[in-house]
Amino acid sequence: MIDVVAGVISRDGKILIARRNNDKHMGGLWEFPGGKIEENEAPEKALERELFEEFGIVTKIGKFLTANIFDYGKDKKIRLSGFLVEHVSGEFVLNDHSEIAWISKDQFPEFEFAPADLPIIEKLLC
Repeated sequence: MIDVVAGVISRDGKILIARRNNDKHMGGLWEFPGGKIEENEAPEKALERELFEEFGIVTKIGKFLTANIFDYGKDKKIRLSGFLVEHVSGEFVLNDHSEIAWISKDQFPEFEFAPADLPIIEKLLC
């Protein structure tokens, strides 16, 4: 089981989504950015670190949204925990994604998301 965190960053009524690089697992699909939790790392700290590594931004982790377990097969099972995130500072630099988009909640169906991210979308739409 791999523990992973994802952040829902919102600004001006829009939510940030990021497209995975084509050379990565689930390449080309959209996701809420984040990454793996390292050993002995708190989920919130892992998310702050991952967002800095992926985009060069400083963030403040907020409310826990939801968690789910998703089995991608081939011995790849993840536990994904989603959090609300505040963008504190820094310009977004694409270090780990091919593109980002700021979308409204009603635009979710227009994008193909990684399956593990779908429960986060469901939670946001409630």
